Amino acid sequence: RKFLLLAFAKSFPTMWPHQLANVAATLAAVALSAQHVSAFSAVSPAYETIRTSPLFDPATGQPSSSPILPDPSSGGNTKKSLVVILPQLGEFDSSEYCEYLVAAKDKLEEADIDLKVIGIGNEDAAAEFCTFTGLSKDVLWIDPDATLHSELGLHAGPNWDVPDWASDDLIKFFFKAFLLPEGIPDDPDMLRPIARSWLNYLLMCAGIGAPGTLREILRGYFGDYKAPECFRDDDVVKAGFITIGPGVGPTQLGPLKYTQWFSDEKGYQRPVELATVRLKNMVEVLTKWDIYVSNPLAIDKRGCTFLFDSDGSELYSYKTRGVLTYSETMPRPLTFLGPYIGDDFAKNPLGLPDNGGGDLKKGRGVLKPAGKAMGFLSVLFKLENKLQAKLLGAEETDFAAARKEIVDTIASDK
Repeated sequence: RKFLLLAFAKSFPTMWPHQLANVAATLAAVALSAQHVSAFSAVSPAYETIRTSPLFDPATGQPSSSPILPDPSSGGNTKKSLVVILPQLGEFDSSEYCEYLVAAKDKLEEADIDLKVIGIGNEDAAAEFCTFTGLSKDVLWIDPDATLHSELGLHAGPNWDVPDWASDDLIKFFFKAFLLPEGIPDDPDMLRPIARSWLNYLLMCAGIGAPGTLREILRGYFGDYKAPECFRDDDVVKAGFITIGPGVGPTQLGPLKYTQWFSDEKGYQRPVELATVRLKNMVEVLTKWDIYVSNPLAIDKRGCTFLFDSDGSELYSYKTRGVLTYSETMPRPLTFLGPYIGDDFAKNPLGLPDNGGGDLKKGRGVLKPAGKAMGFLSVLFKLENKLQAKLLGAEETDFAAARKEIVDTIASDK
């Protein structure tokens, strides 16, 4: 543009009127072109990749009739887009993440944010997934071959290959030894490719090529004072001879019944609470494996999250690097949406008790479970107390008064 203006300034005195008109029109066209480039140069490459990727309708299993994201050059879009790309629909990350997204549905609509969820699977997997999670099919698209995952270069584990020296018999032993759900592939040509996918997935589960995975697994078992509760008081999980619930307290292992020592504590993610949620999701998938997992070649594919502005520019992005690490802030997965749906809601979209990482309830620690364990010796203690009372000549009224004092003391300071 500077060159054109300079040339125009130098030649202006010698120009005829019609030449001046032509130059003016040229300068106007250049200006409009510059504005056009400026307006759309901010469109994220990921936005265009997602918009043009061949996704499928979860209701019909057929290619989607239109792109899931609007064309930014049309200028008619005024809404932001939250695009969540899941791994297999039948996986821990997918159902766990979508529980939070379903809870945030109304808040996202109020903030003019369109939710778009894309997962690996077919129409049967999509139907089962939506029934289990409550996710609407209107916001779900399927990518049967993980084409979009490859186009975006998403993580797929440490990228190890099955060694050439490993015979087919050894690979078949691998499938049997690890009790992989689909068993040995029927097609011999698919044996090594599927084994490669499973190898990288299992390595991620072991923390190899998957930063944060082991920490997240341990957090599920040991609890997290900085996270809210995630298992409702009326939730029940059954897995074979194991029954947990309602709530985090009552537990049954076959004929053995007991109550967890932390069952009376509230306001934070209790030990094994998140692991129990994941057990519920695992039971759902393993009992319907053939429905949920239609493409075992994509077992190792991970997901990502994008938040795009109305013009296609990128406001936020996070790519998963392992298993159970679908968010940058796992104790509170939707924290990144705080500026749009409110910090308080984003930090606890399920609305379960949450002390906000504040003061802890008394009694937490090794002494409390030790005290619970002492209950098994209660019979011996009672016999000892009766013997001592008889020797001291205590009356029944003395027993009642002592018992009341003990109960009141325990109730006032758990």
